[in-house]
Amino acid sequence: MKIAVEKYRKPDGYVTRYWSVMVDGELLAVTLYRKGAVAVARAITNRTPYSYVTILEDSPNPAAKPHKPTAGVATYRTR
Repeated sequence: MKIAVEKYRKPDGYVTRYWSVMVDGELLAVTLYRKGAVAVARAITNRTPYSYVTILEDSPNPAAKPHKPTAGVATYRTR
């Protein structure tokens, strides 16, 4: 599987400001920023099944505890 991140070209050949992720010559995604295209490419090539884990409920080890008691919890200030 060959994955390429390159500037997106319209079908008429015009180069745009967008970035594309190509898999084996087929267009998979178009993003505004190169960083987003690289993230998509990394996500489809990453073989680690738990790389997306961000909260403890999805963790492979449910007994894990956060380093900080409020880790992963958004706090909002009201008035």
